[in-house]
Amino acid sequence: MKPYELFYIVPTLYTDAEITGIQAEVVKLLESLGGKVLRQENLGKIRLAYPIKAQHHGSYTLVHFDAEPSALTELDRKLGLTDSVLRHTLIARAPGSLEKKFELSSYVAPLTEEAKKERESAPRRAPARPSFHKAPASQAPVAAPIVREEAAMSMEELDQKLDKILEGDIAENI
Repeated sequence: MKPYELFYIVPTLYTDAEITGIQAEVVKLLESLGGKVLRQENLGKIRLAYPIKAQHHGSYTLVHFDAEPSALTELDRKLGLTDSVLRHTLIARAPGSLEKKFELSSYVAPLTEEAKKERESAPRRAPARPSFHKAPASQAPVAAPIVREEAAMSMEELDQKLDKILEGDIAENI
């Protein structure tokens, strides 16, 4: 038997009790195919990065198990046919992953209000500036790079400018 991980998403139209039942069905399926479940962990309900079958949230579950490689094809087929599983993935388990603690966080789109707040609260670093030095007299003169000085923009001004560019016709801006 070889070590594997199964990661699957259950749509949120199921209650917590029904999700527990679905997890039990998946464990029963694994055991019927000759697998041995070592650990099962419900990672919680989280917003999906994109809608899947008109669902925007899902309950994530991670299962560590041992099984014969020949059983994976049948497991993958049966999980794909199960309506209660939106997506699933089967991978070989890395050494030491059985002891690790897993935690998921929601996807935050880059232009949402939530992302803007995170960006504003993050510490800012000064931009790196090129250093210029004179070449020794023994060397041929080197042309200095041209540096354009631009007015500093706040994040709000930059966001407004970007929104204006994205709202317009793309062919206009070319």
